Amino acid sequence: MLLSSMLIRLSHLVHRAWFVSVTNDPPRAALVGDPPFPTSLPNFQRLFSDERACVDYMVRVRWPAGFICPMCGVKETPLRISTRPRVLRCSMCHREASVTAGTIMHGSHSPLSVWFWAAYLVTSMTPGMSAVQFQRQLGLSHYETAFQILHKLRAAMVRPHRDRIGTPFPVEMDETCLGGRTHGEGRGQHHKTLVVGVVARRKRRKKTEADGYL
Repeated sequence: MLLSSMLIRLSHLVHRAWFVSVTNDPPRAALVGDPPFPTSLPNFQRLFSDERACVDYMVRVRWPAGFICPMCGVKETPLRISTRPRVLRCSMCHREASVTAGTIMHGSHSPLSVWFWAAYLVTSMTPGMSAVQFQRQLGLSHYETAFQILHKLRAAMVRPHRDRIGTPFPVEMDETCLGGRTHGEGRGQHHKTLVVGVVARRKRRKKTEADGYL
């Protein structure tokens, strides 16, 4: 599905998280002629400047060789509907096809530009973000909308048949910065060392009579 594939592509690590969350397709190698993928915020703003740009991008991702009608199979330039920018109409059979069909964006009243910005935030914010932050960053009037978009994006980025790290023992990982306070250098982290901790969680085996315990 299309939103899980667009989200996995936004930098080299994020490059692959963007495409997968926008399309639900398994990750694949980039092909020659693939649409460009944003690697910075200014690049993202230029690439997805308005709703039409987002729709055109979805069309290129979904039909890289040109629009093919899913009903009659004819490859022709589709007709556009000005009041329904996400819908393409086959010039031969006049059946309609949605660029968001089969994706987590389908049926949503939120503009595609909001979904694209949401996907960018989810894949580029390392610590993650809450639904409240999400709502504020996207300028959404309803918390429920922000929560649903965030939940759908997170769910779409999970690979269904993923292998667990550390099987049979779950592995937990976290990071922090160590270092003293600094003065006169502004806000943020200065002269600190990044420390990463990894631990495997193992349950203690219960003592038995064989161990000399009653």
